[in-house]
Order: sequence, then C-alpha cells, then structure tokens
Amino acid sequence: MGIVSEVEREARRRADREKSRQAVEALLSSEGWQRWLACRRHFHRYSLANQLLIAVQCPGAMMVAGFRAWLKLGYCVRRGETALRIWVPMSPSKRELERWHASGADAAARPRTRFRLAPVFDRSQVQPLPAPAVPQPLDPPVSPLEGDELAWAFTALVSLAAELAIRVSVERMPDRLGGCYIVETNVIALNERRSVNHRVKTMVHELGHALWRLERDPDDLPLTCEEEELVVESIAYTVCGSIGLDTSQFSIPYLASWSARAGLETIERAAKTIDRIAKRIEDHVIPND
Repeated sequence: MGIVSEVEREARRRADREKSRQAVEALLSSEGWQRWLACRRHFHRYSLANQLLIAVQCPGAMMVAGFRAWLKLGYCVRRGETALRIWVPMSPSKRELERWHASGADAAARPRTRFRLAPVFDRSQVQPLPAPAVPQPLDPPVSPLEGDELAWAFTALVSLAAELAIRVSVERMPDRLGGCYIVETNVIALNERRSVNHRVKTMVHELGHALWRLERDPDDLPLTCEEEELVVESIAYTVCGSIGLDTSQFSIPYLASWSARAGLETIERAAKTIDRIAKRIEDHVIPND
C-alpha cells in the first residue's frame, strides 16, 4: 500500500504542477491577460500564482473562501458546486517540530512550510444561510471617477511620492490631459480641473512609471515605450480596482502583438513586475485588514 500511496501522491503533484502551468500559459492571450487583471483587482493580497489559478478557473471570481469560512460569514456553498483550487501553506506538524527540537533544533534543518492545492469557493457559488443567521455584506464600496470620496487615497499616494523624492504639482492643464510624470525633474503634474478621484487614477498611473524607473528589480524586463505603457496601464487598472475606484469607462489593457512576438517567460516576467509594483502602491494606500 505504501508504494501505491507514493505513486498516487506523485500523480497528484504532477496534476497540481500542470494546473499551475496552464494558469501561467493563459497569460499569452489578450483574453487571458484581461482575465488576470480583472481578477487581481479583487485578489491583490494573494500571490501571483493564486491570482492566475483563480483567473483561469473562475474568470468572474470576486471573493473566495473555504467551506467553513463561508459558514462563518453566514453563507453556505450550493449543492453540486465544484471547488476551485489554490495554493495554501501547510505549516510543519507538531510531530515534525518535536523531532526537530529533539535533534538539536538546527535552524538550517527546521521543517519547512509546504504548499498544497486546497478547495475554495467563489461568492457566486454560495447562498445566504436562513435566519437566524445574519449574512455579512460582501460588496465593497465603489466610487465613481468623477467624485471626491477617495481624498484619503490621494493623500496616501502623495505620501508615497514623497518617499520617492517626487514632487506632486496640481496645476492648470488642457482639458484633454490628466497629468504626467516628468522624469528629468522627478515631478508628477496633475490637472487641477480634474476631480480628486480622477487625480487618484492619474497618480497611480504616473507612480507606476516612477516606480518602474526608480525601484527597478534585477528580474524586470527591458521595455520599449509601448511595452512600458502596457505595464503601467495594467498597474493602474488593477490598483484602482483594488481601492474601489470605478474605471470601467477605460478599456482593460491588452497584449495586442506583444504576446505574438514574446515567449511565455517574457510575459510571465512582465506579470511579476506588474504585481510587484502594484503591491508596492497598494501596501502604502490600503490599510491591512
């Protein structure tokens, strides 16, 4: 039985790796790219690997949780629903830690946290529990682009700019312009005629340009101007969604011809760059839950 069990475990591991590979390969199409960006707006605190898994399994997902977690929120999974699978950490067992301590507790030999694909369900797969349960509200507030509700986010974005030694200038500009990042002087200029919420959108976009230049990661790709704009538009789209700003009037950035001439590794590295810079902005703006 032991040999059969090990064979079964290895087959499961191969299936898990294949599911993750398929999720990454979906980035190569414009549709797959858009699915990931739309998904990331709701799952920005998740790892890139889990964002991709959710996007490929349930493109319209907005919130996922385990079976018992949904019950605590006042909802139950509908009968017949198929679970999504995402990577979850598995801490070392009590027995593993006891053996490690008994052997001298060498830090280099400490049992590692492992990961496995575990079942979760999207909010579209659940229904409210009957009374006396009180289901918790699931819809986050959404702000229109022409409004001032996100003044708190604008203040946080200006603070992030200050950390980067960027001066923010709100000034008169032609109506067609929302703002710009001036590399030579390290200034983000914003149109004073635009609403506060619109300035938030522009700030996120221009901070994307700035962070791409000022906090370059060794694994980042060299980008043409066109490719940089795709990366920054993708950052702005997903970050604005994560803070509840409705930018539906703007199209989701798509790959166009980039995926046709770039390999999977290139597109995956671009996605990692977007996720890293977006998280940098979100960590500064969105309070920890």
